[in-house]
Amino acid sequence: MHISKVELENIKSHAAATFEFTRGTTAITGENGAGKTTIIEAIAWVLFDLLEYKKEEFLRRGAKKGWARITFESGLDEREYVVYRDTGAGYYVTDPRLQTKIADKKEEVFRFLWQHLGLEPGTDLKSLFRQAIGVPQGTFTAIFLESATDRKVAFDRLLKVEEYRQAAEKLRETSRFIDTQITGVREVIARAEGELSRSESVDEEHKSQMEQIGKLAAEIQTLERTADEKRHVVETLNEIERVENALAAVRSEQKRNSDALLNLEKAHVEIAELSPKVKDQESLETTRSQLRERIAAARAVAEQAEALKQRVDRLRVTYRENSEQIKQAESSRAAAAQVEPLSARDAELIKEIAHLNAALERDRKFQDEIRNGLCPILSEKCLNLKPGQTLESFVSGQFEDVRSRISAAETERVTVAGVLRAARDAERLASTLDSLRSREKELKDEGTRLADEQKAMERQIGNLAGAEKELTENEAKLAELGDPRSRLRLLESEVRREPDLRASASEIDRNLERLCADRQILFEKLEIEDLDRSADYKYDAQRHSREKSTLLEAEKGLAAARARHDAAQHRAAQLEAERKRFAELRKSLAGEFKEKERLEKVAEATTFIRDTLKEAAPRVARNYVYHVSLEANLMFREITGNAERTLKWGEDYAIMLEEDGYERPFQSLSGGEQMAAALSVRLALLKQLTDIRIAFFDEPTTNMDAERRENLAMQISRITHFDQLFVISHDETFDSYVDNVVAVG
Repeated sequence: MHISKVELENIKSHAAATFEFTRGTTAITGENGAGKTTIIEAIAWVLFDLLEYKKEEFLRRGAKKGWARITFESGLDEREYVVYRDTGAGYYVTDPRLQTKIADKKEEVFRFLWQHLGLEPGTDLKSLFRQAIGVPQGTFTAIFLESATDRKVAFDRLLKVEEYRQAAEKLRETSRFIDTQITGVREVIARAEGELSRSESVDEEHKSQMEQIGKLAAEIQTLERTADEKRHVVETLNEIERVENALAAVRSEQKRNSDALLNLEKAHVEIAELSPKVKDQESLETTRSQLRERIAAARAVAEQAEALKQRVDRLRVTYRENSEQIKQAESSRAAAAQVEPLSARDAELIKEIAHLNAALERDRKFQDEIRNGLCPILSEKCLNLKPGQTLESFVSGQFEDVRSRISAAETERVTVAGVLRAARDAERLASTLDSLRSREKELKDEGTRLADEQKAMERQIGNLAGAEKELTENEAKLAELGDPRSRLRLLESEVRREPDLRASASEIDRNLERLCADRQILFEKLEIEDLDRSADYKYDAQRHSREKSTLLEAEKGLAAARARHDAAQHRAAQLEAERKRFAELRKSLAGEFKEKERLEKVAEATTFIRDTLKEAAPRVARNYVYHVSLEANLMFREITGNAERTLKWGEDYAIMLEEDGYERPFQSLSGGEQMAAALSVRLALLKQLTDIRIAFFDEPTTNMDAERRENLAMQISRITHFDQLFVISHDETFDSYVDNVVAVG
């Protein structure tokens, strides 16, 4: 097979990229970080289900979804296929010529890849890629430097040696299962034989049960006739009892109705007596309501008076504060008159200070222009100087005079500014005098009005004590009177029931007449021989109880007979079913003997296969090692160009190099020799295990100097047994030794 195209979208550093490849040796070059290794990672992910980190890290930053598409020519049918996989759930194979999807989802895709990559079904694709096809960067020789135990774990899995051991171990479970099955069959046979030993006793018991069923059926018929006769008598007596109970209830209701009508007559008399008392009660309640309203109003006025007193107190405080503010405003008038002259003086001082600062600045500039005491204008000595006085000392004296005047002006301005602030505060206070006097008048008027209100409220509050006393007397009279109105209403509601009670009395009389007639009919129906028909009919409770007991005993006997009959039928059915089962058991017993014989033969064959698999595992490993060692030696000699050295791969998966009759272990080989030896063994493994003739070398020259890189490039270029070899490198060492160069950047 060979890979013809790799397409990437939103995969790591590749937003969208397409790489086309041909047969032969291809160098993929580019700077570090350009995305060279990503190409191999994409091939490993799509074709070998290997991704050394999470799919989210494989996705280009900021993208929601990425995909890779690998086009390859199958070594099976020499046709092109495209395998697509994305970071979501998409994973399928298409045939470009047919434009059809031929495998979908991981399980179908794996079956397709095993077939077209020339692999046995179930091959661990990840392990194959890691150990032979595309060893990760920097680990090409690592496994051969590990301990024998670590090498055994890695290569046993790759060579499927462990599968033989696992198969033998699984057959142990199969053997145990077959033994269990044999034991189960033997137990079934033993149980069947044990059950069949009871067949004669079951036949005898079945015959006995059928005879008993006939006897019980005759007994049930006799008991049913007796129970029906007694049931007729008891049912008639039940009806008589019901009528007697109904008569008692109606007579009781008749007495209650009569008592109620008598109470109504008394109610009429009491209603006439209560009418004047109700009028007195209503009059007293009206007076009570009026008194309560007066008391509530007086208490409300008292609360208002208290609130009004608090307002008056607050008003007095406000009035005193306002008077104090008026005094302060009147006293500040004189100070407020100084605002205008002080403002004018402050402005004059600001101008004077500015003028003096300007003069001082001019004198500084003049001093800078003086040289050797000469006037800067006439270029000769100044005539205004006193004897012994220099021009510099003259100007310095001028400076001191101006500075003194500035200091005096600034001091005065500070004083004037302080007085001016106080005068302006006094001016603002004096401006509020009119409003304060107006407020004083308002407070006086408000105080007068509140005082009048307070006096009026005090007059209303004075009547509160008399009203409370009057209310107490009123409530005492009401308590003494009781509540005649409620009693009157109760009596009136009872009186309104009079028509219903008289109608009920008529209905009760009719019910009594009907029940007496029913009672007479029932006694006649009973047809009791010792009944004295000339006397009044009378219900006999003791006779009723005896008849019930007799019926109950008859029904119990009938139920017991039926239960025995049902039990006998049920047991007979069980015995009949058991007889049929015995017949079927005799038929199946012959089959169980045949199954036992078959399972014993299968157990014997399973033991033979398991023993064979146990012995096969080490033999398979030795066979693979032997052929890989031969193939690796040929490749090593071809790569190194030296036929006098022999490369050996031992049964412990260690690499040895024989030269001049001495064996050198892998650890003692030079870096280039180790790389060539590891390369030969891995390619020989790939050739022995699969039909895949493709391999990847990711940065094989890492930590090598220029000479060793050159040697390795030359050695790889000598490999002739593979369809495609890919070398990934960030330098240009391989460019002149490979068939194709693909630059990534």
